[in-house]
Amino acid sequence: QWYQRRVRGQLFIITGASGGFGSAILRQINAAFGENALIIASGRNHAKISDTTSNFTAEVRKISVDFGKREEIKSRCLEIMKLGDGESFDHVTLFNNHGSMNEVDKLLAESDDAVKFDDYMFLNVTSFQILTCVFLNHFPAIKHTCVNISSICALQAFPSMGMYCTSKAARHMIYRCIAKENPDVNVLNYSPGPMDTSMTQYITQTTVDASIKQMFSDLSAQGRWVDVDESAKKMLTILKDGSYEQGQHVDFFDRS
Repeated sequence: QWYQRRVRGQLFIITGASGGFGSAILRQINAAFGENALIIASGRNHAKISDTTSNFTAEVRKISVDFGKREEIKSRCLEIMKLGDGESFDHVTLFNNHGSMNEVDKLLAESDDAVKFDDYMFLNVTSFQILTCVFLNHFPAIKHTCVNISSICALQAFPSMGMYCTSKAARHMIYRCIAKENPDVNVLNYSPGPMDTSMTQYITQTTVDASIKQMFSDLSAQGRWVDVDESAKKMLTILKDGSYEQGQHVDFFDRS
């Protein structure tokens, strides 16, 4: 089972681990598994990862990977997996969390720069797919779990966030297809809810759309942001319970 516990029984790989929800995933894995887990944390800021993990009982191995760089992307994803080589695991789990917000100071009909659009989709979709493929083909004869850190934006359209919504919808469908094609792989699309992070602060300050600015401003004024650690803890509980169809999109608010 996903939650089986023994020393070095679990390997967790987290991308986008430098801050926000990625940091919360690190903290909640350590709280739940401690020394039973090996964590591979991929993020741009090693200092932030070190600050987050300084008192962990789980071992943490850090790596920086530029997911926006096309050259040898498969090899660079493989370097992440190699940090777990030489160990024995019952289960390996990938939290596919890296990505970026698009420029929200313009609408999608104004986003006519083909190079920028292609670069954005490579970082947010192509590298996501390559990383998943490399993960699934590594660690043979071990149960694999793939978790896409999704968003309501995978299901609904939001003005000024068109490229982000498009990439989230693509990632969602990739994991639904992965689930259909690989019945032995545990697959979850998890939407953590609206959280007060650097990304949502950027949207609030920069968006060209008044309704989006008002929506995020209201979340702040009314204190309705979802706590990052509460959401990460709920995600682990959902994985433990297994109360979802493979590839299903599960939102933070779907579970009490």
